[in-house]
Amino acid sequence: MKRLLLRLMPARAAAQITAIAIGSLVLANLVTIVALLVLLPPELKRVPSFPYVTDLISITRMVEATPSPEAKATVVEAALAAHPLLSRLPPGAQTSERNQFWADRQILANLRAQLGPNVEALMLDNAPGRFGPPPFGVRFADGSGLVMTSSSMTPPPRGGAFIGYLVTMLALLASLIGLLSLWAARAVASPLSRLAAVIDRFDPDRDTLAVPEEGPVEVKRLAAAFAGMANRIRRLIDDRTRMLAAVSHDLRTPITRLRLRADDIPDERQRRATIADLALMDRMVGAALSYLRDGRASGSLTATDMPALLQTICDDLADLGHVVVYEGPMRASAVCDADQMTRAVNNLVDNAIKFGGRVLVRLDDSAPDMIAIEVEDDGPGIAPEEREKVFAPFYRSDAARTLKEGSGFGLGLSIVRAIAEAHRGTLTLAERDGGGLKARIIWPRQL
Repeated sequence: MKRLLLRLMPARAAAQITAIAIGSLVLANLVTIVALLVLLPPELKRVPSFPYVTDLISITRMVEATPSPEAKATVVEAALAAHPLLSRLPPGAQTSERNQFWADRQILANLRAQLGPNVEALMLDNAPGRFGPPPFGVRFADGSGLVMTSSSMTPPPRGGAFIGYLVTMLALLASLIGLLSLWAARAVASPLSRLAAVIDRFDPDRDTLAVPEEGPVEVKRLAAAFAGMANRIRRLIDDRTRMLAAVSHDLRTPITRLRLRADDIPDERQRRATIADLALMDRMVGAALSYLRDGRASGSLTATDMPALLQTICDDLADLGHVVVYEGPMRASAVCDADQMTRAVNNLVDNAIKFGGRVLVRLDDSAPDMIAIEVEDDGPGIAPEEREKVFAPFYRSDAARTLKEGSGFGLGLSIVRAIAEAHRGTLTLAERDGGGLKARIIWPRQL
């Protein structure tokens, strides 16, 4: 049924909203009319007679009840004298064809039913310049008749029960319009919500942005535009990686040749300096490629035993003589790329070892839908104004801005943040209680 309604809807969003709004109003009015016909009691469905019509019925019955023509004429004269709205029926008067209101026709039908077959009931035209309910008349068997005119335009009285039913129907109408409007808004907005969810989960290395087949034309065009943008982003990343891989390959060949030629330099000091510079160049090329490679999802996302992964890292570094301690639960699982996450934690621990002595690796498993890894050290930490800058590639916080032995190239934290973002997570840096730095990676358990 829903698919049929969607196929019958117009293509554009504005037309859909207009059609739904008009359809909601029509449906709500139909439901209200049906409810009135079903729920109203019979006495409220009947059209009440106007007071002047009731007076005409009473006078007509008195005239018809007189036993002789003389008495009949006396009663008519007395009624004409007593009632200023009563007058004689003009000769040849007939029921007006212009008075076609449903209520007036119902009153005329009630009047005919109460007077019987011997008296003809008539509904006449208003006098020129007069508005309101039409005058009603009667014609007796001898051809004479009477006409009663309304005194004002006051509508018939309404009972308290009718007011209650009217309020109930208005409340029902407002509720129906509100519910139908809510349904209409969701019907038009749900394709946008689904598209936003797809875009939010999109990973250019693993996913293909699926264009929704339902929804207005504008939503489909927007989805197609996002899909095209995603393809361009994927091509841009692939082209950048291939370009730097080619540059790396082309650079390593002359670096190797220069290293071989450096062995022939007779001056020992110059030979060692030249070889050290070439080794530095080779490490820089490798670090740049590592940043590009580890900043992308490899696609091997699996449920991973996080305590086992972190304990392995701590044990390997402890075997090398470093003080690295694991703290956390013994069993906890999360979906991640184990190789990339190992590289990220190793980078954080390497930095902590470089600037501090004791390193604590903690696994935070308290959140039901997220998991976090914290690496703490007791080093000097990073100044608050520098914490965002250190994520920039090749940024180093040392004042001299020189490449020293063991100082790195400023890519470690950039790689960790790229890995965290590839897992739809974040990397944050904060001051550790008691001094030092605390790095925290947090990402969803299920990707």
